[in-house]
Amino acid sequence: MSIKNTNYLFVFMLILMILVITACSSNEERLENNQGKIDENKQTRDMTNLKKDGDVNNQDMQDEPIDLTENLLDLAPADPKNLEEILNYPVGPLAGKDSNEEIEEMIVYVKEKLPPIEEEKDQAYLEQWWRAYSYLFSEDYPDPNNIIRMMNMEQFGNPNIEDERFHFKENMNVLVILDVSGSMANEINGKSMMDIAKDSINDFVSDLPEDVNIGLRVYGHEGKRTGKTKEESCQSTELVYDIQPLNKQEFKKVIEPFEPTGWTPIGLSLEKVKEDFADYPSDRNTNLVYVVSDGAETCGGDPVKAAEDLVDSNIEPIINVIGFNVDIEGQSHLREIAEAGGGVYTNAGNEEQLQETFKQAEEVLKKWDEWKRGASHSVLEQRSQLRVESDEFFSEWSRINWNESNNIRAINSKLLSEKYITKQSYDYNREKVSERSQLYKNIKREWFKKLKEKIDENYEKLLQDINKEYEDGTK
Repeated sequence: MSIKNTNYLFVFMLILMILVITACSSNEERLENNQGKIDENKQTRDMTNLKKDGDVNNQDMQDEPIDLTENLLDLAPADPKNLEEILNYPVGPLAGKDSNEEIEEMIVYVKEKLPPIEEEKDQAYLEQWWRAYSYLFSEDYPDPNNIIRMMNMEQFGNPNIEDERFHFKENMNVLVILDVSGSMANEINGKSMMDIAKDSINDFVSDLPEDVNIGLRVYGHEGKRTGKTKEESCQSTELVYDIQPLNKQEFKKVIEPFEPTGWTPIGLSLEKVKEDFADYPSDRNTNLVYVVSDGAETCGGDPVKAAEDLVDSNIEPIINVIGFNVDIEGQSHLREIAEAGGGVYTNAGNEEQLQETFKQAEEVLKKWDEWKRGASHSVLEQRSQLRVESDEFFSEWSRINWNESNNIRAINSKLLSEKYITKQSYDYNREKVSERSQLYKNIKREWFKKLKEKIDENYEKLLQDINKEYEDGTK
């Protein structure tokens, strides 16, 4: 072959290689772009559904956790501006961390999720970065409205409470709904959560006044352990002890065999409550429900809607929820059920706290028993207790706000010292966290004042009623 032909062949092969490489590169780029759009759409749906879907806690059954931080610069929500937005703001993955002890871990996480800022940026980009950054640390703030619901529980039987469900009736009926799902096998201090729950419930019912009717419904008792599929487990909820006067031995015999097994059909269980209380309409009955669960709904039901339907029915129960060792997102979902049911959500992280929660429930039932016997309560003592609880609530709000702000500031300083962000970005973040912290403090003060006024208002109404009764009795 001549040198000329060899040159032509070389040029031809070179052009062919360039075309192949270009085509491959273009295909790869299109694939990456398409995958990026798929991932972005998925992350958008995940962020939108954050408060709705929750975490699945059941052992051997849970889905892979959703990582919401891959596209934070595009997806992070705007800063909250009022109480409602604070309560609905998604809880960040670094919530509950302590920058004094876990700072290095937090630094690594922030760097994994957010790009560095190595040069001056316009305000729009700084705001976008701040939103993503602050979301990572956002805490789960307690709802001040829950204090008002707790006040109603504390003043159960007070005729001045507008909600007639809190007025004592001739009969008092209590239904405990127990989670027997797979994750209840988890242990706390060497004892399974299932055993802790059963022991606590047995202690609770054993100390009830003898005239109180008690019932027990379970869910999650069918599943892998019993050879049932998820679909079968999600249709399994059973009233295992009819609402009736307590037989301690019989009740213990009924609850004892249950072992952690399946999924978590809270919605279906609440739908069945109307049948459980069919013989106990609210005109002559005060009906209480206590849901004990270690996680949110996992069967696609709508427990909030079910709770609302119960409140609107002729049995009008008060639905209280006890979250047992529940993660932050699960707490949010369970709290919504209690709010819909007009009751109180209480989080119990261990056996002692669970028992304490049931003791608070016992106090309500003992008040009813005393009411039937004609006993009275100290109005001044009630007001004092409510003031203490209000103080404790807002101390917790302040602690959460301080921890969140402190973490944001500490990591912000560390990022600057490591030159991961510029001084401009550092100053912007510092100003924003100060604004955010001050807003949360203002909201706390506003609600603290409202609650104090409401406590005193209820106290004054009680005094007026007592004075009127006295005056009528002396005429």
